[in-house]
Amino acid sequence: MLTNKKSLLALSVASTFVLTGCLSDDDDNKVTPPPPPPPVVVVPPEAPAEISAVVYGNVVDLENADALSATVTFFEAGVASENIVDIDGNVTATIDSEDGSFVFQLKDGADLSQVTAVVTSEGYVSKSFVVDLAGIEDGDVSVELGLTSASTADLAVADPVEATIGEDGTSDTPIEVDVDNNDGATSKVVIPANTVLQDANGAPVTGSVSVKVVTAKPGSAAAASIVPQGLNSADSTKVLSPSGVASVEMVNENGVKVKKFSSPINVEMAVKAGSPASLGLSSQNEDTGVWTAEDQNVTVTGTTGSFTTDHLTFFAATTESDVCSTPVRFLLSGDTDAIPASGLNLRISSSDVDRTLSGVKENLTLPTALVSFIGISDTAQTRVRMRDLEGNVWFDSESEVAICGDVNVALSAPEVTYQSESLAIVAQCSNDTDVSVGASGALVKYNRAGKSSRIAKGDGAGNYALDNMVDGETYTVNVKYTGTLESIADATFTVTADGENETRTESLECDTTTGGTGGTGGN
Repeated sequence: MLTNKKSLLALSVASTFVLTGCLSDDDDNKVTPPPPPPPVVVVPPEAPAEISAVVYGNVVDLENADALSATVTFFEAGVASENIVDIDGNVTATIDSEDGSFVFQLKDGADLSQVTAVVTSEGYVSKSFVVDLAGIEDGDVSVELGLTSASTADLAVADPVEATIGEDGTSDTPIEVDVDNNDGATSKVVIPANTVLQDANGAPVTGSVSVKVVTAKPGSAAAASIVPQGLNSADSTKVLSPSGVASVEMVNENGVKVKKFSSPINVEMAVKAGSPASLGLSSQNEDTGVWTAEDQNVTVTGTTGSFTTDHLTFFAATTESDVCSTPVRFLLSGDTDAIPASGLNLRISSSDVDRTLSGVKENLTLPTALVSFIGISDTAQTRVRMRDLEGNVWFDSESEVAICGDVNVALSAPEVTYQSESLAIVAQCSNDTDVSVGASGALVKYNRAGKSSRIAKGDGAGNYALDNMVDGETYTVNVKYTGTLESIADATFTVTADGENETRTESLECDTTTGGTGGTGGN
């Protein structure tokens, strides 16, 4: 018993010692709470670089400069272009434009000096244009592609003639189309019975076929206005001038075009009075924009030229003359200080030539190659007009003047007040509205209702110049964001031309990181 008592006493003393030691802080052992988690920081996206040089253009009514809904297809040597891209780098050989405007760039590495644009618009005569790309090395290139209304007085457009074609691609009876506007614009197409109608690959075309013929009064400005560009070459000492024109198209109910025939068909067209007994014949494939000098000539009887052909396209009966060898210079005077930043469009038009040159800001001398390409002869006379993108006329010679040499152009600014404003676009982070960046690198277009669009140039910090707007008018602005801001949806909004700078804020979800501190990007 004594032993047990001693053991219990020892255990009690030991327990007291242990408890006393646990409650003591003599060893300086301090408890440290865990650190707080690092803060989440919203990071603004890197500001996109400005868009490199673009070609921007507008399809318009040739006479009043109103914008037209149109389809534009680009070709190189008759083949759909693979070097035309949108601002995101996607190949885009065809552009459908509701407002007539279009923008494209050249694919990286593309060595392209020109491209052919085939343009169509409902109610207008289709036409191909040769777009000069040489200036894109120095910056943006502006072009205006003007179409002629099918209702123009000196044009004649036949009501489509329908014909039923058998399984073998032939008609048991002749197919005949006559067109006459009772003012000298006449043409006639006769496809003999049992002629096989073929597509571009030589396969028979069957079913219901519609035939359409367009022609123009010889010697009229309308006749020259519908001639596709490229009839003349850029290095010729002779130029071809149209004495008569006719466009013939056939298509079946499935949209298959008749392009060839098993045997020749007969075509007649009105030609200028006094034309020689034999005229040259050139044709242009309206689908590809390629011109071809035909082997046969046009036989002239009175004011009618006739020929046979085994294919359908745009035809021009032509005369030949010497190219202008004197420098063609347009000398500007008058209100030159008022010329808008986008420049003026210069149009020369006559019965022989119709051409619009865009972005003219100072005296202009046409390169020798362009003189022959346009088809300016040594005796050429044209009406000369200059207008801005709004359609305001700055000069009109009214009558035709000689242009082989110096042409004096006295500018008179329209009686309207122009306003210029700055549009600041800010990309704001939706997950932290205190964080933002200037929305640089965007494609910004603006236009007045029914008029041509133009590009607003950026300064690299999200500010865009809306220049030369008519005071008090409403302009529609279209914005497409690129690069690090491409997740922002395209925007369309309106501004009033009142001289007051505009600001627009767009929202996007930004990336986050941990640690450090947040901040506001440059804007």
